[in-house]
Amino acid sequence: MRRREFLGACGVGLVGFPGVGTRARAEGVEIHRDFDVVIAGGTTAAFAAAVASAESGARTCLIEPTDWVGGQITASAVPAIDEAWHTIKDKKTGEEYKVFAIARDRANMTPNFRAMLDATGNPGKGWVSNYCFEPKNFLADHLLPLEKKLVDQGTLVVFRETVIKTVEADPARGLVTAITAIRRTPRAGVAAGGYDVLPSKDLPDWYSPEPSSRFEKAVLRFEAPRGRDVVFIDATEWGEVLVLAGAPYLQGVESEDGGREGDDRCGQSTVFDFVQRYAAEPADEPAGPEGVSGFGYDEFQGKAEAWDKIWTYRRIKSAKGGGPAAVGDLCLQNWGYSAKLKAGGNDYPFGYLFLTRAETDSQKGDWKGGVDLGVMSEAERRALGWHHWFKAHAPEGIDPRQLLLAGEVLGTGHGLAKLPYIRDTRRSVGLDGFLLKGTDLAGSIAKKTGRRFHDRVALGAYPSDVHPISTCSMPAYIVSAHDTLPFYIPFRSLTNETFGNLLVAGKTMAQSFLANAATRLHPIEWSSGTAAGVAAADMARNGRSSRDELEQIEQLQALVRAKTPTEWTIEGKLYPGPEAEKAE
Repeated sequence: MRRREFLGACGVGLVGFPGVGTRARAEGVEIHRDFDVVIAGGTTAAFAAAVASAESGARTCLIEPTDWVGGQITASAVPAIDEAWHTIKDKKTGEEYKVFAIARDRANMTPNFRAMLDATGNPGKGWVSNYCFEPKNFLADHLLPLEKKLVDQGTLVVFRETVIKTVEADPARGLVTAITAIRRTPRAGVAAGGYDVLPSKDLPDWYSPEPSSRFEKAVLRFEAPRGRDVVFIDATEWGEVLVLAGAPYLQGVESEDGGREGDDRCGQSTVFDFVQRYAAEPADEPAGPEGVSGFGYDEFQGKAEAWDKIWTYRRIKSAKGGGPAAVGDLCLQNWGYSAKLKAGGNDYPFGYLFLTRAETDSQKGDWKGGVDLGVMSEAERRALGWHHWFKAHAPEGIDPRQLLLAGEVLGTGHGLAKLPYIRDTRRSVGLDGFLLKGTDLAGSIAKKTGRRFHDRVALGAYPSDVHPISTCSMPAYIVSAHDTLPFYIPFRSLTNETFGNLLVAGKTMAQSFLANAATRLHPIEWSSGTAAGVAAADMARNGRSSRDELEQIEQLQALVRAKTPTEWTIEGKLYPGPEAEKAE
């Protein structure tokens, strides 16, 4: 680990350090004691939580691993907003229930996120979503102005290019007590702001406290002042606070929905997204990676329009306002893999991104994210291979040398997204062992909604969408289709059973693998993050634990409803409401 063995495991020189100031220094550590809410981030949910917490008046900090806030919308390059698209049909009566229409009703959406989407539209004219756009434009036009407003108000500080290194906790008191993080600053002359080297090669440097030839480093410590507890939120992509705090968590797919046993190396595939530019003039590119194969059009295999369908699928800039591929287009590539055809795009189904629990535990002493860098490297290679295969198969009239990797659109020099897009991660176990289950999200259309939790604080609507990896077999309950009703996210999903000042949001929520497959999309991450931010601010303001907050749930719900709906509006009626069945 070096750096004086990580500054005495972050403890040397801290005992008896004077004062409870806004910032202090001890033994090379920059100490922050003035925050009410500390969010370990990197996700869409993390930024939403930071905004909601700061708007609620809590002094909030967001620890962001890249230089782009926004998670999967920006840094992981999935700038096509996933909204519910499904209709459920009653097998006996043939009645149809249009879940997509309910989900897209403005009364059911988080207002600030809805406003951003309205202002953004679909400049790419992509057909996967009503909103396909350049991530850096969404960042510049919406996320950064929102951040600046809160920074100027003095309620938000964002620590960019900063990763979690250690977490200190007091299980006996049920408290997370401190987070230590590593902030990197690219040295002069490092290309692309430090995003010139693929993540699988650069991550060890990100997590090392030792200055390197590429980055200067600073060690930051976030802790509570005497007499006051800080509320921490794990809204990381990789569940890092859960692991490092020794909190109970789930990983991989469970043997049964809602159970706690399963396969920790069997989960969803990951993918490195990238952008292709249709350039006016042809140019040569470096050769693609060797030994990467198994590419194809998946569901469009054998169809004449296959190439153009994929080009327009997630197109984020359309030079002609729609229609077929044209010079000036920007196509974002995130294309699936067919296990049946043994062919597909840049989706990587051949390995799980996360280390086993045993390997993860062994890494705690020198944390590097708990991810399998070999799997990450192969996912990068597959993405680059798909780029070269797809351009080589361009239809007649398009010179393949005009289809160029456009890393500058994603803020990188290597051409891929800053970080991979993940679909599942390590997940908390909530108060009293609570887990949101897949069955809580589904049911007959006569019920209108999923399970009506008394502590509901957010809404969601999306089918349970599983992209399995090929190195394991999913349990039978996963394999079948899983359409969902409009569903609720309870406050207990935002909690941890061991630590009363630790909340979770986004993919780290207390939920089963199957539930995560439905809650992992952008609008639901924003909704759950908003609820977590409001709850964290309220807990900090009133000195409450998560259990205290649960016992005051109606007060919290009133606060949350000011920012995001907690009841569904369906055909003009509220669910649950006076006319609906009693909450469960």
